[in-house]
Amino acid sequence: MNPTSASPLRLLGLAAMIGAPALLIETARNGFAKVANESTDPTGALLYGLFALGWFCAMLGLHQLRAAGAGRLGRTLTLLPLLTIPLALGQTLMDLLKVPTAHPLYLVTDLAWPLSMVLTFTVSVAVLLAGRLPGWRRLTPLLCGISLPLMLVLMALGIELPGWTFGAHTALGWFALGLALFTLEPRPTLPRPTLA
Repeated sequence: MNPTSASPLRLLGLAAMIGAPALLIETARNGFAKVANESTDPTGALLYGLFALGWFCAMLGLHQLRAAGAGRLGRTLTLLPLLTIPLALGQTLMDLLKVPTAHPLYLVTDLAWPLSMVLTFTVSVAVLLAGRLPGWRRLTPLLCGISLPLMLVLMALGIELPGWTFGAHTALGWFALGLALFTLEPRPTLPRPTLA
């Protein structure tokens, strides 16, 4: 691949890498303590939005690659997060506009975050099984997708991790996925037949 080329896949990977550390930065701003939705300030809202935008770009890249499989099931699995992540991104707008957290639309955007994480985990398993991404890149979606399930398992076991771990894990996972997309060699395309 020409390193100067700005293919759509490279741009999606770059966006994912840029957005990856946003949750870690936001938690660091608050001393790695949990902040209630009602207390989210404009900078925090924008950081959450930046992360969600990078996340969307990563999932769009996987969808375009048909990384979960070329069949209908694989395409549908990678499409679902592309429907829920924009809802999660909508929470940024709600926070900026100071919409009450009890508002029904706010509740929808709030639920879209964990739902999108669950869907990302489902996609990551499908990508792993489909084997369409080469080498180490095949594991990067799982590094992202396992964030929420791993946190829930640890909570169920009564294991409390330091406040920075979730932000660090998402920063690492989404950066790795963005890098996988950014460095992926495009498949050669055959020239289109011409009418002689």
